[in-house]
Amino acid sequence: MFVEGTHRFQSDALTYNLNTGRGKIQHIVAKEGEGYLQGEQVKKNARDEMFIQGAFYTTCGLEHPHFKIAINKVKLVPDKLIVSGPAQLVIEDVPTPLVLPFGIFPLQKGQRSGLLIPSYGYSPTRGYYFQGGGYYFGFSDYLDLTLTGDIYTNLTWRINATTSYRKRYKYSGLLALDFARLNEEDRLSPSFSSSSTFLVSWNHSQDPKATRNGTFSADVRFGSNRVNQEFGLNNATVLSNSFTSSLGYRRNFAGTPFSLSAGARLEQNNNTRLVNLTFPLLNVNMSRINPFKRKMAAGKTRWYEKIGLQYNLDAQAKASLPDSILFGGRSWGSDVLQYGIKHTATLNTDFRLFKYLNFQPSINYSESWVWQTVDKEWIPYEAYRDTIINGELTTDTIPPYLKTNTVKGFKRAMQFSTGVSMTTKLYGLLQFKRGKLKAIRHELTPTVGFSYRPDFGAPPFNYYKTVQNNINGKTTEYSIFERNIYGSPPNGAAAAINFSLQNNLQMKVFSKKDTSSKQEKKVVLLDRLSINGSYNFIDETGLKWSRITTEASKNLFNNRFTVLLRSTFDPYTLDSIGKRIPTTEWAQNRRLLRFESLSLNFPIAINSDMFRKGGTGQSSSSRAQIRNGSPQATNQQQRDLNDNPDDFVNFNIPWTLSVDYTFALNAQRLKTGKDTLLTTQTLNFRGDINLTPKWKIGFDSGYDFANKAISRATINIYRDLHCWQMTFNIAPIGAYQHYMFTLQVKEQILQDLKLTRRRYWRDF
Repeated sequence: MFVEGTHRFQSDALTYNLNTGRGKIQHIVAKEGEGYLQGEQVKKNARDEMFIQGAFYTTCGLEHPHFKIAINKVKLVPDKLIVSGPAQLVIEDVPTPLVLPFGIFPLQKGQRSGLLIPSYGYSPTRGYYFQGGGYYFGFSDYLDLTLTGDIYTNLTWRINATTSYRKRYKYSGLLALDFARLNEEDRLSPSFSSSSTFLVSWNHSQDPKATRNGTFSADVRFGSNRVNQEFGLNNATVLSNSFTSSLGYRRNFAGTPFSLSAGARLEQNNNTRLVNLTFPLLNVNMSRINPFKRKMAAGKTRWYEKIGLQYNLDAQAKASLPDSILFGGRSWGSDVLQYGIKHTATLNTDFRLFKYLNFQPSINYSESWVWQTVDKEWIPYEAYRDTIINGELTTDTIPPYLKTNTVKGFKRAMQFSTGVSMTTKLYGLLQFKRGKLKAIRHELTPTVGFSYRPDFGAPPFNYYKTVQNNINGKTTEYSIFERNIYGSPPNGAAAAINFSLQNNLQMKVFSKKDTSSKQEKKVVLLDRLSINGSYNFIDETGLKWSRITTEASKNLFNNRFTVLLRSTFDPYTLDSIGKRIPTTEWAQNRRLLRFESLSLNFPIAINSDMFRKGGTGQSSSSRAQIRNGSPQATNQQQRDLNDNPDDFVNFNIPWTLSVDYTFALNAQRLKTGKDTLLTTQTLNFRGDINLTPKWKIGFDSGYDFANKAISRATINIYRDLHCWQMTFNIAPIGAYQHYMFTLQVKEQILQDLKLTRRRYWRDF
């Protein structure tokens, strides 16, 4: 074993001249970078350069490697590169037809620029192709750029530019630009079509240690429709038809209760082709302060010192328009733009009465500032019956209609309310003297409150108006703020009693912890069961009772997931068209409540670590595991893992399973007057399992209850072949079917030594 600094190699025999630094070596085995170099006859000069005959290079660490690149003559420059003459790939001692006229294997550590070798193949609809070819620019440890492209023989092409940047303890991010020109079929074919797609992605995060008070973040992703279906493979990407982008800046003002956030939001739906743009988005918040609290407190806290004040200012402008207008450079109409400012203030306090009752009085005030309102008018026949344009405009071609006018000018939409609530806790305990069950404990938290708000449709507010809406003289009520970005103040006065009952049920049982003693164990039977409702004393419609809502939840498997059940009941009945009328269910059907809806959500996320003694069950979500199963990762491996999570497989977790089931029932009255129940069910599941220490299979799918079939399913198969790896990804069921098979060397230095076969949905 020869060791010199950081270099070491093993040989059968070594002749070395200590004066000249030259030597001869018989059968050398040297590790250089990510690979191993072996040779029969070696000469070493004074510059530590080696000239080897009968050599081969491999990244397999076995004494008898699974594969090698056989080279007759090679030159090794330590820490720089290996240069060889003609080289041939040999797999399991079987020579392959893959022969290269020369080879260059870089050994330099750290970031390096270089060519990216494309993969090749054939698409039945687009012809032969090269994919992923390009160049990598390693500018520094803080900035890089990857330029890649695809080209098909039917002249379909795609280019991608991705740059990542980072500065330790400051910020990090990734910006990607993608553009493609897609041609379907041959240009001479009647079914030939051509289209363009683009996608812009930007993620930026700021290290909390970079600044004390202000942080900036960005999560941008927008593009043309069908871009997910063209380039995506997993279900989360392919089945998504929307993009959401946001920019945000948040700042806390030290020593004050104020904080500021500003940003923009873009929501794009590729099905409806509608875009919701919110910019600017400004929010100023004042956290709760106690304006009457003494600076130098002495003795007990006085009741008025608990009075707290909160304030919030929200300002935004929002536009909803087709993407053809937003991205096409066309002008916007004033009818698509909404903007305004909203102030919200809350004054509240809390105190105890009779030791067990907690009172919380409050006053709430909000005010919206807008610069346009709505005015509606009924246009009868008489308004235009004498108007004739080219003898075509008559009362037969234009019926009477309800016209909506936009009124420019500043207007305030004010609303306020006051209320008080009272809450306490009641406990019930049932004890048992025999058996394993020791006690059952019931905790009940009743809350009763009273709230009042005035009628904002009556003077002096007059936020609601009445207008005729048909030829029979029937009228309807509308709000002048119905196009307000913050909505309209509520119509009608309210003086209501609100009530809520919160329940928690537990039991104590004997649990044997060892052979010498018995201990008590607490078991939660029901984490929460709530019942909520209200009664409005001055409701003019006769519907004084609100709907009664219930909600129950239960945590399972040591709070690792929760079952949630919600239901709604109505004390009033319906008319023939399904509208609530002021007739109680008791008066008509001799029952207290009418069932309206029920929903059950049952998400499960488990893995093998949960059932291991002392396991946390969180290993499956840890991103510190890397592809070869090592529990530790270098900084570069961690960055690669964060950027490409789907490229890494963790064999340390034998199996994982995630199931999300949702069930919903909704009662509806049909036009025939018959009542029916509409059922909605969704089931999604995903997971993976180690078939052997070297085989792993993953799946992602769901069940379509409407069509009674499995929805789009993807299956991922991974095989660890020591120095090679095999992956097979297939979507055999559902929309956008595809498959991709890859066999490649693990180490990055030989990442282009691979075999790929793929077919996308458009190829079938």
